[in-house]
Amino acid sequence: MTPLEFLGLVGQLYAIMNPIGKLAVVGPLAVERPAYVRKITTVVIAVVYILAAIFAVSGGFILSAFGVSINSFRIAGGIVLMTISVTTLLSGSYVGRIEITEEHAVVPLATPLIVGPGTITALIVMSSIYGPLITLFIALTASTAVAITLIVGIRAVKYIGATPLRLVGRFMSLIIASVATEMILTGIRNYTQSLCSR
Repeated sequence: MTPLEFLGLVGQLYAIMNPIGKLAVVGPLAVERPAYVRKITTVVIAVVYILAAIFAVSGGFILSAFGVSINSFRIAGGIVLMTISVTTLLSGSYVGRIEITEEHAVVPLATPLIVGPGTITALIVMSSIYGPLITLFIALTASTAVAITLIVGIRAVKYIGATPLRLVGRFMSLIIASVATEMILTGIRNYTQSLCSR
């Protein structure tokens, strides 16, 4: 894998995690209680690292355990990602407005808002294709980018407000839709080729 390919996969995963769009969820509270939100953000970041690492390492084993082929999972995962991207594009987030407390730092902020179905799907596919070690590095790099975005974004939201973040989050949904389309088409193409070669 070339460095450019590695960065491309990190970018895809970052877009699926979409931390900029998630900042819009905590935006109002970040303006009112910035110190409290920074405390919650620390917990969110730690959980994101842990969950991303778990699914990066175990992705291939999960498919083997359930007897699911990578091409079938690509198609199913692509459909899930497409659903998320369309919902995010229309509403700004695929979940409604939430009341943020310390208990919500793990659920739903860290998961499923950041490490949700789309992120888990992408990590499992990457782990099956590139192996757990490379996928782990991809997951940790993307999680670091998410952490930086959240830390900087929490401070920036006080000055720019939540509306620009929602707009950027919706733009990221187009990237997610592109990744979803590629996953579906690749899965269909590979499955068709396997049938023709029999």
